[in-house]
Amino acid sequence: MRRINYLLLCALGMVFFLGQGNGSLGYAKTVEAGDSSSSWSGTGEFMELGAGDQVVNGIVKGVLISRHKDGGKMIVHSSRLACPVRVNLNRSKDYQAMEGLCTIVAHERKDVAYGHWKCVGNLKECVGDFTFTGGSGGFTGMSGTTPFQTSIVFELQEGKMGQAIGYAVWPNLTYILP
Repeated sequence: MRRINYLLLCALGMVFFLGQGNGSLGYAKTVEAGDSSSSWSGTGEFMELGAGDQVVNGIVKGVLISRHKDGGKMIVHSSRLACPVRVNLNRSKDYQAMEGLCTIVAHERKDVAYGHWKCVGNLKECVGDFTFTGGSGGFTGMSGTTPFQTSIVFELQEGKMGQAIGYAVWPNLTYILP
């Protein structure tokens, strides 16, 4: 009888652990936000490294627009987007590598997401991955990596300062919520 009670207690413990734990064993939800894009503008400071290499440290801001179908209806969401960026480039070699950290503010500031991206490419476009690293509100615990491409053109204005314009595209923006 003790053995049956012990086995029953172990079984109930496993059910409790799997069903009431932190949700990491089966409750994660993949969200497909759809085709997403942003145009952005910003500023940055140029640093000349020699041999044609430059680094631009700046910030770009814009509006992230996501479009997906819900049944037969097209749903459009918009969020504010701000990303400090670092651009390594060489114009004579038609090469650039970029890295950014983004804050995405959605749903009337109730939900905030954080992400990190890296990409490499020519001076016209940079292709890489965007990784969600967390958030708050409805984006608490957000994670996942999704394809990403961008173009940010910094033009030197005065001294070492430049202006930026560009765009970003997430062909099928997806993320995971716990």
